This record gives sequence, C-alpha cells and structure tokens, in this order.
Amino acid sequence: MRVTKDGVDMKPELLVGQDGGRVHMDVYRDPAVFAEEMRRIFHKVWIYVGHESEIPSTGDYKTAYLGQVPVIVSRDEDMGVNVLVNRCAHRGTTVCQRASGNASYFKCEYHAWVYNNKGALTGVALRRGYADSELPKGIGLQRVPRVDSYQGLIFASLNPDVESLVDYLGPACSYLDDWARQTPSGRVDLRGGDWKLTYKGNWKLQAENSTEGYHPDFLHQAAVQVQVYNSNRRQVAAGQEGTAKPQRTATLNGLGRDLGRGHNVLEVPQVQLLARRRYPQHFIEELSNAYGEDRLGNVLGPPWRMLIFPNLAIAGSNIRVINPLSVDETDVRQYFVDLPTAPESVRAFRREQEQGFYGPSGYGGPDDVEMFERMQEGFKSATASLLDPWVLFTRQLEDEQEMPDGQRVGGHTSEIMQRAVYRGWVRQMTEGA
Repeated sequence: MRVTKDGVDMKPELLVGQDGGRVHMDVYRDPAVFAEEMRRIFHKVWIYVGHESEIPSTGDYKTAYLGQVPVIVSRDEDMGVNVLVNRCAHRGTTVCQRASGNASYFKCEYHAWVYNNKGALTGVALRRGYADSELPKGIGLQRVPRVDSYQGLIFASLNPDVESLVDYLGPACSYLDDWARQTPSGRVDLRGGDWKLTYKGNWKLQAENSTEGYHPDFLHQAAVQVQVYNSNRRQVAAGQEGTAKPQRTATLNGLGRDLGRGHNVLEVPQVQLLARRRYPQHFIEELSNAYGEDRLGNVLGPPWRMLIFPNLAIAGSNIRVINPLSVDETDVRQYFVDLPTAPESVRAFRREQEQGFYGPSGYGGPDDVEMFERMQEGFKSATASLLDPWVLFTRQLEDEQEMPDGQRVGGHTSEIMQRAVYRGWVRQMTEGA
C-alpha cells in the first residue's frame, strides 16, 4: 500500500502508533487507506451478514454487504444457507433490490436472466441467440466461498483460505454463547424491527464508539436525566417515593477487554442491575434453573457490549451492522433483538429501552452520529502540514494488564477497546505484506 503524507510513504504500521494509542487522521480520510481496508480486511476475514432468524423458511432471503460487495443471503429448498454475490453474470446488474423477502428465484430486470436461490442460472431470455460456447459452463450468481454461523449469527468470507470461524472469534465465543441464552428456550429473533442511518464519516468511528465507556457521562447527559425521570415516575405510580438519582457510569465497576484480532468487550454492569429490577422474578428463576446460578449474571442483559471486528457491534437488545460506503460515508443498520418466548413485560421493557435511546427521535443514539460527523470534519485539518495529524487513544494505556491467554484488560472508561480495534487493524493490514 502506498499512502503518502508530505511526500513520505506511510505504511499501515506507521499510521498507528503507541501500541494503538494514537492514530493518524489519514486512516479516516485517505481513499488509498480505504481501498486497502476493503482488500485486506473486508475481503479477507469473516464478515457478519445476518441472523438465521431472519431467513427461517425455504425461500427466505435478505441482502447484505461484504464491505462494498452486495450479496444475497438465501435459504434454499434444502434449508441450506447461501451467500451469493448480488450481480448478474451477464452485465453485472444487481438482481435483488429488496432488503428481505421470500423467492424461489432472482431475475435480472435488464435482460431477464433468471437464477435460483442457490445461484444457478435457470433461464436466459432469447436463449436461441447464444451458441453453446458463448455461455460459460456453470455460469450463475457467484457463491461466496466460505459461509458459517455461530449461535445463529451468519458470517461469510470472500477468502477461501480464511481460518475457521470459531478460531477467528476466539474468546468472543463465550460471550456469544451467553448472548444466545437470554431466554430459557435459547431463542432470539431479529425480526422485531430495525432502522437504518447513514452518516458522513469513516466506518471505524462507529466501530470505536460501539464499545466506548468514556463518553456516556458527558455526551448522553440528557439520556441519564430521562432515565431518572422515568424511574421516579414508575415508583410514584406504584405508590412509592421517587428516589432515583443520576448515576455516573464512571462509578460502576466494569472492565474493558481486548480479545485480540480487533474484537473487544465493554462490560456494563448497570444493564444487569436494571434487568434484575425490571424482569419478573419467575423469569429470572427460570433462567437460573436453565443455565445455573453461576451463569445467571452473564446471561441477564447480558451485561456487556462487544465488537466483532470489523462490522458487528452486538449487545443484549440490539446488534449494529456497519457497512462502509466510502472513506467518509457509512451506513449502519441496527436490529432489535427480540425474545419471543420471554414474558411480554420483558419484551415490552426491552422495546421501550431500545426505541427511547436509539430510535430516530431517541435521546441517546443520535448524539453519537453527530459526533462522528464532527470528527470527520475535524480530520480535514490533517491537510495542513504544520498541524498535529494524530488522534489519541492513550487513556489508561499504562494500566492495561495482559492475561495469560493473551487478552488485555483495563478499566471500562479506558480506551483499551479502541486500541484493540487498531491493534487488529494493523495486524490485518500488514498480514502477508
């Protein structure tokens, strides 16, 4: 990769310094860096494309992206999951325009070539106009070479030699196991609602933010006040005195973890505390009976947020899918994680929390998007050679602890999670170079 700053070549390992503690602004704004990210990250590693609950029946499909490559995730007649490049083999037109649906075939509207939901070409308009030699044998929608799933989460890779999905996820697997156990039945459903947002900023800004514990006490002050107000209102309605007070997240005893490969976790114990107050006691007891009292604290909520590098941010009640559109524009699709076998009071509480904080008129999520665009604007200063071109992730860097298994642990308001992203970024951008 050739990226220059003031005429000097900048290798990926030179764009990130201090063990992930500082990042050159060109990482967010240089088209050459972005193009290399598509090639070395989004076309090489496992990318999240959907959840099995979104395609439960024969013929179900959804569309997704592997970086900038449009794909169709389909369920065929044998109940197999296929990930197909959404591109007609004739002239390259996308053959599926909807976000989701049910179909036994996909037809290109340009020249009416037809493909089944396994990608095979089944029909060519005016077929007599082609000699046998003019249609390559086996032509069809290209199949992504590697597809696998873990706890219902479907991943795909354009790299036929990519390591196994379980190896790639590594220590994240135990967290995903707990995520799938949010009900005694072990069922989660991602068809309960979603919304899409697009912001004028680099994709890594959302990746960094998804597991950051430093900003909520400052950026989301209004959200804290609304939560306190609602809590007091419920107490008064129940004939109790409203005693809730604002609580700074910095006072909570949480942890940040660098799991390796860019994956990281922010432990948020307030999620479990809130669930214990709002979930019916009988449901909590059922969870304890199903998974054991020692696992209850891990599945109730669950009390963490995690980034699976590069494009999946996962929490108890939602997942976010990050799709890079260009170096300075990003699409994010957020899905509500419903628990169809949980009591209605639990489901309603989760919907209330999700819509109130993250929705288009929510009192928290839109704040983050505003910050992403302000940062991208600030990065323009990197064009001036006399100005400092670095952003910092050095908070509590010296306090990190490396565990025997290679994980790194720090405080939940440290920037260990963001450093994890860039340690993984450097590893992938320089692998094989």
